[in-house]
Amino acid sequence: MQTLQELDVNYMSGADNPWIPFIPLSDQVFLKYWKIDPVRGEIVVSMKFPAGLELASHYHTGIVVGHTVKGAWRYQENNWVSRGGDTVYEVSGSRHTPESLEDTEVFFFIVGELLFIDENNTILWQENHKTSVARYLDYCAAHGIPARDLTTWDA
Repeated sequence: MQTLQELDVNYMSGADNPWIPFIPLSDQVFLKYWKIDPVRGEIVVSMKFPAGLELASHYHTGIVVGHTVKGAWRYQENNWVSRGGDTVYEVSGSRHTPESLEDTEVFFFIVGELLFIDENNTILWQENHKTSVARYLDYCAAHGIPARDLTTWDA
């Protein structure tokens, strides 16, 4: 049984945590999962993508906070560019089309689902805690990497 002290901090080594392709959406975007909470539907993930990349538009069912670690990216629908050190707060119910202007890395806190949609509002892909855990476990199994339990605090 864990004590409260042990639950206060959960250290995760970046070097021991793999970058995983964002399949099926893009083999040029890579994700590094830190924690996934299936109860609250939260995903803590880093994302890196090359300059000049445009992803499909997506719709947020919950909030998203993105902190740009390095590089530059934007949403085509907005007039700002997020650069290293900048933070973007995205409200529930918003829709965006992301594009990178430089090689970029962003640390995201995501609540709920990202619904990737086409110009006719047809859902192309639902990204949520289930798809994220499955992608992580599949990647680790395929590459002989011991998988952590991303959903608990003791891993």
